[in-house]
Amino acid sequence: MFGKNSLLLLFLATFPLATPAQDFGDSLKRTVKRAAESEVRHAADRETRRVTRCVLGDERCAREADARGEDIQYVDRSGRAVAAPAGAGGRTAPGAAFRVEPYAGSTVREDDTLAFDAYDFVVGKESNGDLRARTVEGRVTRTLYNNPSGRSTLEIARNYEQALRGRGLRLVHQCAGREACGGTGNREANWNNVAGMNIGVGGDFRYVAAEGVVGNRQVSVAVMVNKQRTWVTVVEGAAMQTGQAGVNADALAAELAEGGKVRLDGIYFDTGKATLKAESRAALVEVAELMRRDPSLKLEIVGHTDGVGDATVNLRLSESRALAVRAALVIDHGIADRRLKARGAGEAEPVAPNDSEAGRALNRRVELVKQ
Repeated sequence: MFGKNSLLLLFLATFPLATPAQDFGDSLKRTVKRAAESEVRHAADRETRRVTRCVLGDERCAREADARGEDIQYVDRSGRAVAAPAGAGGRTAPGAAFRVEPYAGSTVREDDTLAFDAYDFVVGKESNGDLRARTVEGRVTRTLYNNPSGRSTLEIARNYEQALRGRGLRLVHQCAGREACGGTGNREANWNNVAGMNIGVGGDFRYVAAEGVVGNRQVSVAVMVNKQRTWVTVVEGAAMQTGQAGVNADALAAELAEGGKVRLDGIYFDTGKATLKAESRAALVEVAELMRRDPSLKLEIVGHTDGVGDATVNLRLSESRALAVRAALVIDHGIADRRLKARGAGEAEPVAPNDSEAGRALNRRVELVKQ
């Protein structure tokens, strides 16, 4: 029999102790092996990980793929690969979309946002019954709601109208029923094909279109209400450029029809003078177009100033500016002078307090008044 000391000697003889150099070498080998195995696993993961193809601007597709931890390959509408949108971290477009609160009790049926797309914004009806639309571009948000029961189309549409006005937008078109709204003639010019609103065969529907500047962006909103559903489409244009007209003939006509007068944005003068700047031309073109569409229309052009300075000087300046606008429409755009009057109101008709620059800017304006 072996004693304890004999067994220990036998074990040491059979399995000699590793030296420090051997321990380090074995550890290094194990580290290299683990790194190699890890790289193989990662390579396999990259090969098997799902890649989702999203059309550039389809925020929902990118958002859902991101939530699932999937890679995103952006493509254009023809399926060709394109670069990820700038500033979006390879995912969705930055910034929250402009939203219109739904009518109380409504439920979302469909909701979709494209970071950039074109949309045919319905602003009237042609003489042949087709829809009159103009293309607007930008971030497009389309939401389809189920209406709550027991509510009329008039009630729902009026609430949306109030909400849009409350957000600072102005109405550019509204109508009710097939005869007034149109879109019933040429199949290619109906509401579904033009505006993406499948209103059905019934005649109880109402449409409201509004637009304006929110922050520094042009926003256009189209709302269609029938008995069962409401379509809300919002288009947010790119940041407004300085020196651009903020009006169009359709918007001018709608506000004149509703309230009898409209602020004419996009008119610029040299400070303290009645000299029209070149940037005013775009707005004048729209006024001329408005008057060509309606040969019976007569307008009074009214100039307004803020409350800074001498009231008599302000009155004279406001009249001179109104006369300058009238002269430009007659001489440069061929509008008959008998259809236009000019008047200066000075600081007598403010629309905001003059105690802040924002208020004074609102008061310095030119208005068109229907005669």
